[in-house]
Amino acid sequence: MHVHIDTTDDVARERVIQLLQFALNGQREDIDSLQLDIETIRNPLGTKLHHCRLHALLRQGQPIEVEEVQSSLDLVLTRALDRCVRTIQRRRRVTARRHFT
Repeated sequence: MHVHIDTTDDVARERVIQLLQFALNGQREDIDSLQLDIETIRNPLGTKLHHCRLHALLRQGQPIEVEEVQSSLDLVLTRALDRCVRTIQRRRRVTARRHFT
C-alpha cells in the first residue's frame, strides 16, 4: 500500500501515521494507494476547524473518497478513516455475495 500524507504540521503527520496503522490494519491487502490531505480552516464565526480529504484506490480499481470537517484533529482523522474502513467492508460483502450467487 502506497501512502501519501499532505499536511504542514509535523505533529499532525505523526498522529496520522499512528491512526493509519491502527485503523487500516485489517484492510491493507485491499488498498493499493491512499492519499490523505489535512488543512486547518476557519468557519465564518472564526472557529478553527480541520478539513480532511481521504482518497483511496482499492486493488480492484475502485476509488473511495471521503471528506470530513471537525474541530479536533483526532476526531476528523478517526471519522474519515472509519468511513473508509466501513466502505471497504461493505464492498467486500457485496463482492462476496456476487461470488456465491
